[in-house]
Amino acid sequence: MRYLMLLQYQGKELQLLTQGAVEVVPSDDSREIVVFHRFNGRLGNQLFQYAAIVGISKLYGARPCFDHNPLGDFFQLEKDLCVRPMPINSTYLDDRQHYATYQPFTIEGSTVITGDLQSYRYFEKTDTLRDVRIQHRFTSEARVLLARVLSVTLHPVRVAIHVRKLHRMHEEFFLRFFGNPLPEDYAYLRFPTPRYFEVAMGIFRQLYPGCVFIVMSDSPQWCTEQPFLQGTDMHIIETHNTPILDLALIAECDHVILTRGTFGWWGAFLGAHARGGHVLYNADEFDMSHHINANHVVMADFYPPSWVPISVNLHINNNTQNSQ
Repeated sequence: MRYLMLLQYQGKELQLLTQGAVEVVPSDDSREIVVFHRFNGRLGNQLFQYAAIVGISKLYGARPCFDHNPLGDFFQLEKDLCVRPMPINSTYLDDRQHYATYQPFTIEGSTVITGDLQSYRYFEKTDTLRDVRIQHRFTSEARVLLARVLSVTLHPVRVAIHVRKLHRMHEEFFLRFFGNPLPEDYAYLRFPTPRYFEVAMGIFRQLYPGCVFIVMSDSPQWCTEQPFLQGTDMHIIETHNTPILDLALIAECDHVILTRGTFGWWGAFLGAHARGGHVLYNADEFDMSHHINANHVVMADFYPPSWVPISVNLHINNNTQNSQ
């Protein structure tokens, strides 16, 4: 059995840096329409917000602008990011806490848009993969790390398994100080069952005999204790990396198995999805009875139609699911 290495990024967050490519616009310009947004959340959320605002702006011929630039040090953006104060005399729109639902915004003048904007539909008609590209230095580092982990001369089909065990800061707090996260009943994003992993991996083993699985997680110790994540075709990375390198590692794999959260979503979108690979996800990720999700989530707006949902009852769901 190959030596298992483990990747951990528990407790690490991207710093809100502004040293990257930034165009600072000090004042309002009445001659142009600006779509403005304040970034919030961590990397996965920020990528959704950036891509959504750029997509909405292109649709209306407006200029996308933001309060700061958390992405410039990590991504090759299409052009310098416009950073400016909030425009004066603007229309204010928000996603009404429908964080994973597409809202058909209408832009008639300079507009401030707030919310998480977690829907690919905001940018599905734009070339998002040209707007958002991981910088070459991170993709190169990811390739070197993967080659070291696999320790093979051949190039087998690589399937990333992104295990997002902790999805909220209070879970990380309870784990760090009390040894256990909050019960899963408190989570509005469900973690999949062991059978989910077994079925998902079984699908790839049938499709691509000889494929290998690269496990990345925020809870590496937990991964090493799970029988279903052991085997000669399993490789759990244990180096401590930055979030952007973790994202590059997922994007360098041919196919992806997701658990929950927006971080793995973007690793799959920038990698496997862009190259026509398969992306499998937990069809029961959103607890629709939870007040955070109830009437605020539309699965068809969050997951691209080519991605394959797998439900906990082991049946592949080929139908796009809407909110319940």
